Amino acid sequence: MEGLKGLLRHVPAYVLLQRVVGADRLRYRCIEEIRPGETVLDVGCGPAYYFPSLPQPLNYHGFDTDATYIDWAKERFGGENASFHCGNFDEAAARSLPPIDVVLLLGLLHHLSDEQCSQLLNLAASVLSPGGRVISVDTCFEPTQGRISRWMSENDRGEYVREPAAFEKLALRSFGQVEGKVINDATHVPSSYWMMRMAAPNGSWAE
Repeated sequence: MEGLKGLLRHVPAYVLLQRVVGADRLRYRCIEEIRPGETVLDVGCGPAYYFPSLPQPLNYHGFDTDATYIDWAKERFGGENASFHCGNFDEAAARSLPPIDVVLLLGLLHHLSDEQCSQLLNLAASVLSPGGRVISVDTCFEPTQGRISRWMSENDRGEYVREPAAFEKLALRSFGQVEGKVINDATHVPSSYWMMRMAAPNGSWAE
């Protein structure tokens, strides 16, 4: 496992793996939610290899805790309308941002406990512009998945792989509108994912 983690820190190897398993196609489905001219926050962006596929123009803010990934993204995509930040997306980071139209949480929530998810979703909700939305996608358990797909979910690196209803319940703590769907045809290896679109923050920041 340590060897795999070391390999994934090599950005070209990471990007190649995403394409081999088809994870890139899953991300592309999520970024279809973005429209030209919008301001985007991408939490856990990694090397943001999909940045060239985002609708242009846009104002992009990427956060990740891996300095290697952030340095790689800065070198290739950084500029006046694209900033990359190494560190956690926290309250201080949220205060530094303009109103956000789309928050991307791609493959992140199933790595977080319920409490951590609520904190992140509340923070994401707090930065949204009127009409803004949060898009997430995560490995999940779901009744129709086959044996290979279930094995993939059981052996995911995330420690908090959930059923769709559990993800939805967490989202409803922070948002008044939550829509979701199972995606099981995106990757080359049979796998099940839960994609959510969250809008209408219901916390005190929305008052």
